Amino acid sequence: MNSKSIDDSSVPGNGNSFLGGSTATILDPNNISRERSLSQFDIPQVWQFSYVYQLPIGRGKHFGGGMNPVLNAIVGGWQTNGIWRFDNGQPLILGLSGGQPLPGYGQRPELTGVPRRNHGSNWLMQYFADPSIFTVPAPYTLGNAPRALSLRAPGTANATLSVFKEFLINKVREGMRLEYRLESFNAFNHPQFCPPNTVVGGGTFGLVSCQANSPREVQMALKLYF
Repeated sequence: MNSKSIDDSSVPGNGNSFLGGSTATILDPNNISRERSLSQFDIPQVWQFSYVYQLPIGRGKHFGGGMNPVLNAIVGGWQTNGIWRFDNGQPLILGLSGGQPLPGYGQRPELTGVPRRNHGSNWLMQYFADPSIFTVPAPYTLGNAPRALSLRAPGTANATLSVFKEFLINKVREGMRLEYRLESFNAFNHPQFCPPNTVVGGGTFGLVSCQANSPREVQMALKLYF
């Protein structure tokens, strides 16, 4: 599935658009059409699915249908579930340091080429293939960069997985059962990186300086139903 969102007012993070009168600046108040670009939250492809699956192992199952009750209590009746998500990143929005706009106008960086991502081994240190195409515009000019680039932040690739099993305790009370769960967040320990620094004219432009998710976390839990 493909999607595309275009608007003239969304901004990064918790900032408000100029329609809300907060952190974003209109580039040219006499030409609002220059604000039209990809929405900051646009993600064209998202593949996410979840499932619950009962393993076919144990008494009455495909494997081990006549299993010893003691062994079945250990290896039979397990279930697994998971949540998987893969997506493109969100568009990057450039900032500017050292610019000099006209009073009442905004100012964006000047682009002298097409922004492309660096796919080399040093991409965390320099996210852009050619950072020299991003320049500070001349004083009192608007700059030609769009409000949001078609170049995107790193996307998501994450799996949350678990296995669980229920133990019936009918001898204590009818319907009583104990559930054991083993859960893993970011199960494959895959790092998700933050967007790069996008402030043109700043000292760390293009640097990816943080990880957006946590390393693999594993937890166990017991839940009593009665």
